[in-house]
Amino acid sequence: MVSASAPDQTELAINGFDQAIETLSCLPDTHHQLNHWNIWCEETFAAEDWKTQLAESMTIAYARMALRNGLLSKTPRSYHNENHINDLLLRIMYCAGRDNNELTNEGLALLSFFAACHDLRQAEPRKSATDDSLVGANETASYLEALRIIELTNHTSHKGSLWNDHNLLLLKTMIEGSTFGSGGKRSKNFFQGNLAKHLLEKLNLQNEYDNQLVLLACDIDTANVSLPIAQFAESAIQIYDELISHQKAQISAHYFFCQQQHIYFFEQQSFHATLSKKWFQPHKDNNRDNLIALSQHIASLPQDLPATEIKNAFRQKAFELGRV
Repeated sequence: MVSASAPDQTELAINGFDQAIETLSCLPDTHHQLNHWNIWCEETFAAEDWKTQLAESMTIAYARMALRNGLLSKTPRSYHNENHINDLLLRIMYCAGRDNNELTNEGLALLSFFAACHDLRQAEPRKSATDDSLVGANETASYLEALRIIELTNHTSHKGSLWNDHNLLLLKTMIEGSTFGSGGKRSKNFFQGNLAKHLLEKLNLQNEYDNQLVLLACDIDTANVSLPIAQFAESAIQIYDELISHQKAQISAHYFFCQQQHIYFFEQQSFHATLSKKWFQPHKDNNRDNLIALSQHIASLPQDLPATEIKNAFRQKAFELGRV
């Protein structure tokens, strides 16, 4: 069994910036890749010495995601793929455009690299029964791979580095904090929602901005609840398809698109950062009645209806609700 700290075949195939560019050239011409973020990066970080290193690191992470889990994979995932990175980067750029003084350039860079790396690993073996850490195995492995990407791009041709010990600690806490709990027992502990606030309680960071930045990163990861209802529905379908195809989950479509979406929206997902509550919560609140209507619509259907028909009904009802 390969250790989580060891490179896998995808890392060996993309072991540098040039290999990443070559890999991404295999994507269709219509694929957005990192184009929107790259333009934003050039403008936002123009005066930063670490801009080139960050851009190269992002490209490597993105290419690995596409090859391991995305469009270039032999076993692509429907949700945790390179498009998920793009979704989070759009939310980060949205945040950057709200109030220019709220987030520093370093903060925006950390958020960007978090978006690119937090889901790099999705198929790690479960932790042993003696490991009572709440941090997920995938998140642990994703952070270790992020460190190796930083090492790859930390060469002498770059003028400066973003990655001092403090920023690495924040990145680590962001990625590990994105572990999401459903409220059930996990090892000797249990938790609901993302893990970020629990990790921050133990860290006791002195700067409140750092706490807020970590919380914002993990909030951005679950901000699909703030999307227009049709887009939220599509993300739920992608998650369900991945649960079935890759995790072999024994969950009925009727339950997932009725009770489970209601539970996720109203009980499990919460925004914790001040900025998340300011920028994303109002959009989630606007979805409240639509989500209830969606759940009620699925509840009215026969429980033994095939998954394809349940998904189509869920998608169609969300589309109709979004048009009102």
